[in-house]
Amino acid sequence: MGSVASRLWLALLLSCLASPVTAQPPSIDRVSFDSVVAIDKFVGQGAMDLPSVVIDATVVARIADGWIVYVRPWIRHDPRAEVWNNEIYQAALQYERPGPIAVRVDAGYIVSPIGLGLADSRPGVNPTIMTHLAYVSAMPVFDPGSVRVGPIAGTYPLGAQFTMSTSRWDARMAVVNSAPNRQYVIHNDDNPRSTPVVVAGAGITPAAGLRVGMAFASGDYVTGNELTVPQADGRGLRMVALEGEYSFGYTKFSGEVVRDRLETAIGAEKAYTWFLQGTQTLTPRWFVAARQEGVAAPSLRTALIVGPRPTLQTTEATVGYRLSPELTLRGSFVSRKSYQRPAWDQQAGVSLVWAQRWR
Repeated sequence: MGSVASRLWLALLLSCLASPVTAQPPSIDRVSFDSVVAIDKFVGQGAMDLPSVVIDATVVARIADGWIVYVRPWIRHDPRAEVWNNEIYQAALQYERPGPIAVRVDAGYIVSPIGLGLADSRPGVNPTIMTHLAYVSAMPVFDPGSVRVGPIAGTYPLGAQFTMSTSRWDARMAVVNSAPNRQYVIHNDDNPRSTPVVVAGAGITPAAGLRVGMAFASGDYVTGNELTVPQADGRGLRMVALEGEYSFGYTKFSGEVVRDRLETAIGAEKAYTWFLQGTQTLTPRWFVAARQEGVAAPSLRTALIVGPRPTLQTTEATVGYRLSPELTLRGSFVSRKSYQRPAWDQQAGVSLVWAQRWR
């Protein structure tokens, strides 16, 4: 999907706000607006000199009973490049029908149907300061002549998803235009070439507060035109994810394990990523949280050499204080090891998050 087509699709979605689905255009009580502004600063080994700023907003408009459109612009100041990145994470049309078996359909630029860590992508929801690094860090090259990819990505591809749910189970099926280990967002010049990928998932809720789920994705993660030497066929991906969440009292745990099978020029490689995190509310204002995350990337493999398996690991412990319903102050200690470094970097950080729902 080229940039021109992307903008046309977005314009079509935005035009729904003024479409005469009913006799009257949407009134102000049908529109809601959520905004989040986050500022964070880390010090220590490998930390950036300047603070990071993120502006994350969502506009939702109800255009008829059961029908809404939503758009989520995202802006971030990159301290390293001294530039502002302007993207749109989500822009889609949604239909929802309640009932004993609830049904929902999303079409447009949607959140990736696989990846529990995407639930923490918004600073006001994320219990820690750092995002899931596995979702934003590309693995080292393991297939010379191909592109760098992640074990899983914080991606918002063009596609459609059908979801059914009850109080005991949920299931979803989706077709998207890029693999879930490639980042795809509107206004990103580095978006991958479009190729159909099928994603399916299901979960069960055996008791209140407990959910266990599984998801599967299949398709090409690299097209033949993206290879250094173009070919008729691309590289295939088979991704399997296991996820779980458990909440009781003032405690919440969540975790995920993802396994990738990635085709290469001389065979196939495997990548693994996982995380486990917990949040404990101590008082109405105080809370603590922690996350342990890791990636085992594929080894660089050629006809002559087999390299070591690169790893990425991150541990973050956070203390949070709610200054007001809109403002949250967090402090974190982070110990992290990147793919390229054998040693661990120690960092300390602080963040201030303002979150407001206007209607």
